[in-house]
Amino acid sequence: MNPLTTRQKKALETREKLLKNSLDLFNKYGFEHVSVEQITKACNVSKGTFYTHFPSKYDVILEKFKELDSFYSIVEKNMEQTLPASEKILTLYKEQMLYLINVVGKDLMRTVYTAAMTNQVERDHYLISSERKIFQILNTYIEEGIRLGEFREDLELVQMQALVQRCMRANVYDWLIHNEEFDLVTEINTFTTVMLNGLKVQL
Repeated sequence: MNPLTTRQKKALETREKLLKNSLDLFNKYGFEHVSVEQITKACNVSKGTFYTHFPSKYDVILEKFKELDSFYSIVEKNMEQTLPASEKILTLYKEQMLYLINVVGKDLMRTVYTAAMTNQVERDHYLISSERKIFQILNTYIEEGIRLGEFREDLELVQMQALVQRCMRANVYDWLIHNEEFDLVTEINTFTTVMLNGLKVQL
């Protein structure tokens, strides 16, 4: 691979600067209260430069948040394949919650959830997009659980997928609005275990 030119390096530096300053402003003032003009002033660049790198301020958040996809792929690759589908789901959620706590942090997650609830996001929010890697992995595990007789067959697949996904969003939301005493890893394990037990074939 050819080394980056001086111009390409400068463009990458500008992109990173826009990303960092945007997230800092979102965290400080709230996503809905920050304009593209404020971001460009903080970075000392033009609006045209901003839009060269990001179609909208919402895409700034997506750029950072999509880093999670590579992490989910690693978790999937390292998953113990002999585990029942329900245990794979619980393991995936545990690893995800640890990543949110230790790498992403509450500030960015609050910004993501706030953006999802503003009218500035005109398309389906990334939080519920079927294109997300974590949902693709979860769906694979759910389908596996049905195929192998662990999960019941009287519910529509899409219903089961929605229920499992809500375990994640509900617990993350509770984590964001509670103080530090809320143990995200423990809570999602308890919540999801109870829900998954309701999806299992009763012997």
